[in-house]
Amino acid sequence: MTGRHVKRAVVGRTRGSAVSIGWRTASVADALGSRSKLATLLAVSASQPTRWIDGDETPNLENARVIVDLDHVIARAGLVWKPAVTTAWLSGHNSFLGGARPIDVIKTEGAAAVIEALDQELAGAYA
Repeated sequence: MTGRHVKRAVVGRTRGSAVSIGWRTASVADALGSRSKLATLLAVSASQPTRWIDGDETPNLENARVIVDLDHVIARAGLVWKPAVTTAWLSGHNSFLGGARPIDVIKTEGAAAVIEALDQELAGAYA
C-alpha cells in the first residue's frame, strides 16, 4: 500500500450494510463516456460526479437511484454486448419503451421497464 487513503461515498443503508455510490458513479460515467455526460444527464454541475467519486459529497437520493439503476442496466447489457453497443442502446429510441430512450426511462421511471425491454432485445423479440 502506498499510504494513500481512498475515500468512499456512502448513501443510506440497506439491511445494515452501507451501499457504496462512488465506484458506481465512476462506472456509469465511464460507460456514458465521461463524467460531464453523467452530470448533464443528472442536471448537476460538471464537477459533481467527481466529488461523489472522490467521496467528498454524496448524491441526493434521486440521483443515487438513477446511478444505481444505470449501473445495474449497464452490467446486465454488458453480459452480451460490448460497451459501445450498450451505450448506443441506452441512447437510442426503443420500440419496447414506446419510442423512448432507455436512459430517459431510467431517469424518470426507474429500471424495471428498461430491464424488461433489455430482456426482450436479448431474446430477439420484436415490438
